Amino acid sequence: MGELSEKGLSQIVNQSISFNKLVYALVRHIAEGKVLTYGRVADMLAVPQGARAVGWAMAGLTQPDVPWHRVVNAQGRVSIKGSPEAAAEQRARLEAEGVTFDENDRLDLKQHLWDPHPYEVEQIILQARGHVPDAPPD
Repeated sequence: MGELSEKGLSQIVNQSISFNKLVYALVRHIAEGKVLTYGRVADMLAVPQGARAVGWAMAGLTQPDVPWHRVVNAQGRVSIKGSPEAAAEQRARLEAEGVTFDENDRLDLKQHLWDPHPYEVEQIILQARGHVPDAPPD
Protein backbone atom coordinates (compact mmCIF):
# COMPACT_ATOMS: atom_id res chain seq x y z
CA MET A 1 0.00 0.00 0.00
CA GLY A 2 1.39 3.41 -0.93
CA GLU A 3 1.90 6.34 1.38
CA LEU A 4 -0.42 9.31 1.41
CA SER A 5 0.78 12.25 -0.60
CA GLU A 6 1.05 15.59 1.17
CA LYS A 7 -2.03 16.73 -0.78
CA GLY A 8 -3.97 13.59 0.22
CA LEU A 9 -3.06 14.04 3.88
CA SER A 10 -4.05 17.71 3.71
CA GLN A 11 -7.46 16.77 2.27
CA ILE A 12 -8.06 14.29 5.10
CA VAL A 13 -7.10 16.85 7.73
CA ASN A 14 -9.25 19.54 6.09
CA GLN A 15 -12.21 17.14 5.87
CA SER A 16 -11.78 16.32 9.55
CA ILE A 17 -11.60 19.99 10.50
CA SER A 18 -14.62 20.70 8.32
CA PHE A 19 -16.55 17.82 9.90
CA ASN A 20 -15.71 19.04 13.41
CA LYS A 21 -16.73 22.56 12.44
CA LEU A 22 -20.09 21.25 11.22
CA VAL A 23 -20.59 19.21 14.40
CA TYR A 24 -19.87 22.25 16.57
CA ALA A 25 -22.12 24.50 14.48
CA LEU A 26 -25.01 22.08 14.88
CA VAL A 27 -24.44 21.53 18.60
CA ARG A 28 -24.36 25.30 19.17
CA HIS A 29 -27.99 25.40 18.03
CA ILE A 30 -29.34 22.76 20.41
CA ALA A 31 -31.88 24.56 22.56
CA GLU A 32 -31.43 24.75 26.33
CA GLY A 33 -33.10 21.76 27.97
CA LYS A 34 -32.83 19.72 24.77
CA VAL A 35 -30.27 17.14 23.64
CA LEU A 36 -29.09 15.29 20.58
CA THR A 37 -27.50 11.87 20.46
CA TYR A 38 -24.14 11.34 18.81
CA GLY A 39 -25.89 9.31 16.12
CA ARG A 40 -28.54 11.94 15.51
CA VAL A 41 -25.85 14.60 14.99
CA ALA A 42 -24.19 12.30 12.46
CA ASP A 43 -27.53 11.65 10.72
CA MET A 44 -28.25 15.37 10.46
CA LEU A 45 -24.84 15.84 8.86
CA ALA A 46 -25.55 12.97 6.43
CA VAL A 47 -22.77 10.79 7.84
CA PRO A 48 -24.22 7.29 8.20
CA GLN A 49 -22.69 5.32 11.06
CA GLY A 50 -20.90 8.52 12.09
CA ALA A 51 -21.72 8.54 15.81
CA ARG A 52 -18.18 7.61 16.76
CA ALA A 53 -16.78 10.41 14.60
CA VAL A 54 -19.11 12.86 16.36
CA GLY A 55 -17.80 11.53 19.68
CA TRP A 56 -14.22 12.16 18.57
CA ALA A 57 -15.14 15.67 17.44
CA MET A 58 -16.75 16.39 20.80
CA ALA A 59 -13.76 14.92 22.67
CA GLY A 60 -11.48 17.32 20.78
CA LEU A 61 -13.62 20.37 21.52
CA THR A 62 -11.70 23.46 22.60
CA GLN A 63 -14.36 26.11 21.98
CA PRO A 64 -16.15 27.19 25.17
CA ASP A 65 -19.27 28.39 23.31
CA VAL A 66 -20.30 24.87 22.22
CA PRO A 67 -22.77 23.31 24.69
CA TRP A 68 -21.05 19.91 24.69
CA HIS A 69 -23.21 18.68 27.54
CA ARG A 70 -26.26 18.55 25.25
CA VAL A 71 -24.94 15.54 23.32
CA VAL A 72 -25.69 12.15 24.88
CA ASN A 73 -25.60 8.52 23.84
CA ALA A 74 -28.41 6.68 22.05
CA GLN A 75 -29.77 5.32 25.34
CA GLY A 76 -30.22 8.84 26.68
CA ARG A 77 -27.29 8.56 29.05
CA VAL A 78 -24.31 10.74 29.76
CA SER A 79 -21.41 8.91 28.20
CA ILE A 80 -18.08 10.53 28.87
CA LYS A 81 -15.62 7.69 29.25
CA GLY A 82 -12.65 7.92 31.58
CA SER A 83 -13.76 11.04 33.41
CA PRO A 84 -16.32 10.65 36.21
CA GLU A 85 -15.91 14.37 36.96
CA ALA A 86 -16.82 15.39 33.41
CA ALA A 87 -19.77 12.98 33.38
CA ALA A 88 -21.04 14.46 36.66
CA GLU A 89 -20.59 17.97 35.24
CA GLN A 90 -22.53 17.03 32.10
CA ARG A 91 -25.41 15.66 34.13
CA ALA A 92 -25.41 18.70 36.44
CA ARG A 93 -25.49 21.09 33.48
CA LEU A 94 -28.38 19.19 31.91
CA GLU A 95 -30.30 19.10 35.18
CA ALA A 96 -29.75 22.86 35.59
CA GLU A 97 -31.49 23.26 32.20
CA GLY A 98 -34.48 21.22 33.38
CA VAL A 99 -33.51 17.84 31.93
CA THR A 100 -34.62 15.02 34.21
CA PHE A 101 -33.11 11.56 34.61
CA ASP A 102 -34.86 8.37 35.69
CA GLU A 103 -33.69 5.82 38.27
CA ASN A 104 -31.52 4.18 35.56
CA ASP A 105 -29.69 7.47 34.84
CA ARG A 106 -31.46 7.91 31.52
CA LEU A 107 -33.17 10.99 30.22
CA ASP A 108 -36.40 10.76 28.25
CA LEU A 109 -35.34 11.28 24.64
CA LYS A 110 -38.98 11.69 23.56
CA GLN A 111 -39.26 14.67 25.88
CA HIS A 112 -35.79 16.19 25.57
CA LEU A 113 -34.64 15.39 22.01
CA TRP A 114 -34.10 18.51 19.91
CA ASP A 115 -35.99 18.01 16.66
CA PRO A 116 -35.36 20.95 14.33
CA HIS A 117 -36.98 21.30 10.94
CA PRO A 118 -34.71 19.92 8.17
CA TYR A 119 -34.61 23.40 6.65
CA GLU A 120 -33.10 24.75 9.88
CA VAL A 121 -30.43 22.05 9.85
CA GLU A 122 -29.65 22.79 6.21
CA GLN A 123 -29.23 26.50 6.98
CA ILE A 124 -26.94 25.76 9.95
CA ILE A 125 -24.75 23.60 7.72
CA LEU A 126 -24.67 26.15 4.90
CA GLN A 127 -23.79 28.94 7.31
CA ALA A 128 -20.99 26.83 8.86
CA ARG A 129 -19.61 26.30 5.37
CA GLY A 130 -19.57 30.05 4.77
CA HIS A 131 -22.76 30.39 2.71
CA VAL A 132 -25.32 33.08 3.43
CA PRO A 133 -28.51 31.42 4.67
CA ASP A 134 -31.68 31.83 2.61
CA ALA A 135 -34.88 33.32 3.91
CA PRO A 136 -37.14 30.66 5.38
CA PRO A 137 -39.83 29.24 3.08
CA ASP A 138 -43.40 30.48 3.50
